[in-house]
Amino acid sequence: MAISNTSILIKRSLTTGRPSTLNQGEFAYSYASNTLFIGTPGGNGVVNVGGQYYTSTIDAATSANTASALVKRDATGAFSGRLIGNSDTAGALATAQNFSISGSDITASTQSFNGTSAVVLNASLNAVPGLSAGSYGSSSAIPVVTVGANGRVLAVTTSAISSSFTVAGNSGSGTQNNGGTLTISGANGSGLSTTISGAGGNETVTLTTDTTLLRSNTTGATQVILTDLAVTGNLIVQGNTQTINTTSLNIADPLIYLAANNYSSDLVNIGFAANYYDGTWERHTGLFRDSTDKRYFLFDNYLPELSGNNIIDKANTSFRVATLTANLTTSTITSSNVTNSVITGGTISGLSSTIAVADGGTGASTFNVGQIVIGNGTGALQQIANVTTAVTGALGTAKTVTSITTDAWGRLTAYTGSDISGLTVAQGGTGVSTFSSGQLIVGNGTGALQALANTGTAGTYGSASAVPVLTTDAWGRVSGVTSTSIAIDASAITTGTLGVSRGGSGLSTATTNGIIFGNGTSAFGVTALAGSGSDQTWSNQILTVTNAGVPVWASAMDGGSF
Repeated sequence: MAISNTSILIKRSLTTGRPSTLNQGEFAYSYASNTLFIGTPGGNGVVNVGGQYYTSTIDAATSANTASALVKRDATGAFSGRLIGNSDTAGALATAQNFSISGSDITASTQSFNGTSAVVLNASLNAVPGLSAGSYGSSSAIPVVTVGANGRVLAVTTSAISSSFTVAGNSGSGTQNNGGTLTISGANGSGLSTTISGAGGNETVTLTTDTTLLRSNTTGATQVILTDLAVTGNLIVQGNTQTINTTSLNIADPLIYLAANNYSSDLVNIGFAANYYDGTWERHTGLFRDSTDKRYFLFDNYLPELSGNNIIDKANTSFRVATLTANLTTSTITSSNVTNSVITGGTISGLSSTIAVADGGTGASTFNVGQIVIGNGTGALQQIANVTTAVTGALGTAKTVTSITTDAWGRLTAYTGSDISGLTVAQGGTGVSTFSSGQLIVGNGTGALQALANTGTAGTYGSASAVPVLTTDAWGRVSGVTSTSIAIDASAITTGTLGVSRGGSGLSTATTNGIIFGNGTSAFGVTALAGSGSDQTWSNQILTVTNAGVPVWASAMDGGSF
């Protein structure tokens, strides 16, 4: 709708404090800095010309002593507040002030200051009551100093130095006088020696043992006993590894006790292992009880080292069950005393009875040659008599098997052969024996397939001035084709809109007094209704364009934002 007057809007910004450039004479206002700007004569800069920032600063002017405010004289023409800077006329303080130092440790006499000259305070330390000047300490006495919290010496005395001390050992003692020599040494053959280092009263005595002296916590070195060691009590050896390097090991105990501390779990392998060299690899063999299945294994060929983990991995590709040569004296071999074992190198004979099925045997002592053996639950395996196959009818070309007979064990005992007759549709056939050449075949439910008679006339139909008229039968085949001329009257077009690509406007209606403008291949655009009448003394609206170039009526000339 029309308005009384047209607005002219200058450039503005809510976030930018100052535009980077303005045209000559162009205005802009920043609401961020509340400042009005105008372009410079060269059109390459901006200058401040006003705004709320300046008016607020002027309105806030005061004659009072107020920070960051303009100074305004009061009704008498004066102002109050503090002036900072150099005075051109002041030469002294209006009222002189005194400087002095007082305290228990330091004092200085009072000096007057009026600004005309510098002030020098001559300070001196106060005497400490009871403290006399002098030198303290000698070759036979040491000074004892008392110091206050501020670091001043409050008192000094001396204390005599002792000239002797007593030296004592596990047996015997003595007195070491000033200037004497104290010797510390190890006895011959004790494995103990001493070394003195340093000088001038900073000597250090270092005691050293050799490898013949056994210590309880020696680290980083191997202690060696070069003579026989006899232990009459119990010998307890702790550590992760015990190594016995000897050519002969004699043990009086008839029973070697392994895994003595394995009382709370069953998670380690128990047994013994040894090394051997097969010419290429260092391998291992031994006997152990597996903690997982609780069985004993005699093994060899094993490659991984065993130290540190106490685990022999049966899944390792190098693990192999070793061969055992022994005489088995047990009268009964059962799953409880022989499991997962391979017995080689001999035969089993002289059994008093057959091995039962439950023990992995057949339960029988003989079977007929060529007969089939079948299971019988936990009973002995059974044999069934062989059968012959009875054939009814002959088999050959165009023949089929119509029936098959089997026995209880799935063996073929009889079958019947006959000729193959015509297949019905239900059997996957056509239901007929012949079809006419070149005809189409259609389904007929479960009945025989049917042939359709050919129809239609071959040819080309339709042109720029005519359209083809098609006739089809029930099966969608074209049974007839004719041509009819194209004739469309304008009155016959009752729906749709003629697009721009066809010479139309793409519009079905347009705003009264609106201005039509192009829109590429899309429908023409139309502006809104403009102001009412051209006989006004002022402009109601102006025709302008958006940033996208679309014409629009506007009631304001807008300078945009920066």
